[in-house]
Amino acid sequence: MIESRYEKEEYFEQDEEEAERIQRKKSVVALAILAVLVIAGIFLFEKLRDVSRLQDCLMTRASNCNDMVEPPKPAGNLR
Repeated sequence: MIESRYEKEEYFEQDEEEAERIQRKKSVVALAILAVLVIAGIFLFEKLRDVSRLQDCLMTRASNCNDMVEPPKPAGNLR
C-alpha cells in the first residue's frame, strides 16, 4: 500500500508529550552527571587537603607526622 506524503510526515513528527519526556530524560542524565562530578570534586578536595597537611608537617621537621598517615594494610590473607 502506498502511503501519502502527509501520512509519513505525521508519523515522524514528535508530539509534545514525547518531546517533554525526552527533555526530562536529558535533564535527569545531566543532573546525575553533575552530582557525580560534585562528589568526585569533594573527594579530591579532601585527599589534597590531607596531603597538604602532611607536607606542612614534614616541612616543619616535626617528629610526630606518622600520626597523620594510616599504617599500611597487609596484603592478602595474612593472619
